[in-house]
Amino acid sequence: MDYEDIYQHVTSPEVVFLGENTEGIVAMASYNSVVLSGIPSLIVEGIAVAPEEQGKGLFGRITDTARSGESSICLRTQNPRMYRALQRYCSAMYPSEEHIPEAIRAIRTALAKQLRCEIDEMGIVRGYYGGLFYGAEPTHGEVSGFFREFGVDMHKGDALLCVGIK
Repeated sequence: MDYEDIYQHVTSPEVVFLGENTEGIVAMASYNSVVLSGIPSLIVEGIAVAPEEQGKGLFGRITDTARSGESSICLRTQNPRMYRALQRYCSAMYPSEEHIPEAIRAIRTALAKQLRCEIDEMGIVRGYYGGLFYGAEPTHGEVSGFFREFGVDMHKGDALLCVGIK
């Protein structure tokens, strides 16, 4: 991430959390609460967790703290690990291999409008990041194949808009 990315992730969200241990800061997470298609929703604006702390439930604990009764948790990502973290946190996750209900499509459309971007029929924002957002392509054993099959091209900067129901 460059300076502008970090600045936007820290200054534009309503809530920013820093997670630390005795070694220092190990996580940063930022969120905005909005109403999307009439549904109270929490947007995960950004989250970064040190590699040694990933997979330990930190995303869920921070998101629990950020939530104020929102039933939909949303994010845009090109990272299969982020998708999996939200999938594990929520009782239902879209897109998935299941049919997307119209109510979820409406939330996703409102999310795209909120983020000022256009999505295709799959919920992908083509070229959102302008290229691979990470130094190396992030992977997750259970999700990376889904991203490829779904048509997310990280190297072209594609982002997937995700809606989870808690």
